[in-house]
Amino acid sequence: MDVLGLQNIRGKVRAHRVCGQQWTPQTPLRSNLVVYEWAKIVAKLLSSGDASYRIGGLYMEFENVASPGDTVSAPSFDRTRDISYYTNLAGSSSRDYLRVPLTAQTISSSGGDLADNEITFFARSSGVTGVHGKTFSDSVNSVVFGASLVAFVDNTDATQDLILSSVYFDPADQQAKLATSQIGLEWLIQLQ
Repeated sequence: MDVLGLQNIRGKVRAHRVCGQQWTPQTPLRSNLVVYEWAKIVAKLLSSGDASYRIGGLYMEFENVASPGDTVSAPSFDRTRDISYYTNLAGSSSRDYLRVPLTAQTISSSGGDLADNEITFFARSSGVTGVHGKTFSDSVNSVVFGASLVAFVDNTDATQDLILSSVYFDPADQQAKLATSQIGLEWLIQLQ
């Protein structure tokens, strides 16, 4: 029996349009991929209780597209995804990512014999510049097309971040940045 193995962790992500405190769902819940770095995050939390390994926020990957309504071709990825992918976006002319803190998190139960086994994380876009300096705005047709759930081991040093899971949205679910709202993500992790 695999007590803390990958098949015992499941995640789902949903995008929202955020105006003030109002979160309006824009997509259904979609599955994400838990990457290998999840084990390091959990091992540090369970062995030493080091709170710096808790989930601190999300990466929202965006591209500045030519015209409103354009969608993005997402790259392929697997469970080896790590910070190096995001570091390499510095060389892109149109892609970047936002490193945003959590706005809330909740713990709930999925039912049956399982109690307090679901964690839901919430974060929303903020700022007008990605980590690598590219503009994030409706004026340059920014589209959020992917995201990662991340432990911010050192809030001031993104190179130490560890990724728990990642997702790319289908073209119909990609979220254009609008002048009137932010993009919010609801990320549910279920431990079984």
